[in-house]
Amino acid sequence: MRAAYVATLVLVAGTLACRGPRPEGGAASCTHVQAERQVYGAALCEDVYLAAAGVRTWGLDYRTHAVPADTPAADLEALSRWTANLFVDDAAWAAAFVRGADAGPLYVAGFSQGAAFAYRLAAREGEALAGLLVLDGAVSGGRAPAGGGPAIDVGGSRLPFAERKQLLSDVIADPRRPSSVPGFASAGAALADILFTAQSFGGHGGLANTRDGVSDVQLLATLLASYDRWWPRAALDAQAPPRPSRTLPVLAFASTGLGPEWVKRVHDSAEAWGGPSAVVRDLPGYGHLDVLVGRRAAQDVFEPARDWLAGAR
Repeated sequence: MRAAYVATLVLVAGTLACRGPRPEGGAASCTHVQAERQVYGAALCEDVYLAAAGVRTWGLDYRTHAVPADTPAADLEALSRWTANLFVDDAAWAAAFVRGADAGPLYVAGFSQGAAFAYRLAAREGEALAGLLVLDGAVSGGRAPAGGGPAIDVGGSRLPFAERKQLLSDVIADPRRPSSVPGFASAGAALADILFTAQSFGGHGGLANTRDGVSDVQLLATLLASYDRWWPRAALDAQAPPRPSRTLPVLAFASTGLGPEWVKRVHDSAEAWGGPSAVVRDLPGYGHLDVLVGRRAAQDVFEPARDWLAGAR
């Protein structure tokens, strides 16, 4: 039997193609998909892109998705217990759920921090993953950035959350709208500059290479608007995981906009978990977010990923 017909892929913090079951238990609302199916009594949506290769794709968002943006500071204290291991526990639960619904080899994919969690999951004994698909991520470990409180706000001093929300909303509606951020002719120009110069990603297109037009700014705004506001500081405060007792197939993609040290980290992580057979594809000119929504991401990232999954045995 061709592996393409039995492979299963779990996306850690992936963008779901399905709105999901409604709270009252009604049918799911599918978008950009061609089929629905029932699993454990819930309606799930099947995305045609990977389904065409016979790959069942499941998406898992972070538990932070359940924390409203306007949560009072006192209520954020619960996030102090949300460690990296807890997030990996969530991924392990999802993997077990998927194994109960789909037979066949199980691959785990992750973007950014999701890739770091995927590596941690693969390091656990007994997970028996068929392979890892790493989208611009690496093995992580270390101390959380300095600052007070148990949660890190996605809005920063340069663009606080309320101003960020307004700017993203304007760009999604029409990038040519007047900028709510002083000093820019349009909302699209403001967001493009803020993303390109983001200092936490090197300040030279490491977050998104908007100056070379690698991604459409409106699509970038749509992606960023889906991000949760709060991230637990405790999840960044962890030792690097041990290497797994065995290697497994790994396909990784590395954006070059973050610089050569980042590219080396992506390579080193993939080779530590995958051994000499690990495959790493560098993406010249790509920033971090471009790996997901770049104009050529379908050709440079998702088609190679589909080919790799379809060719697995």
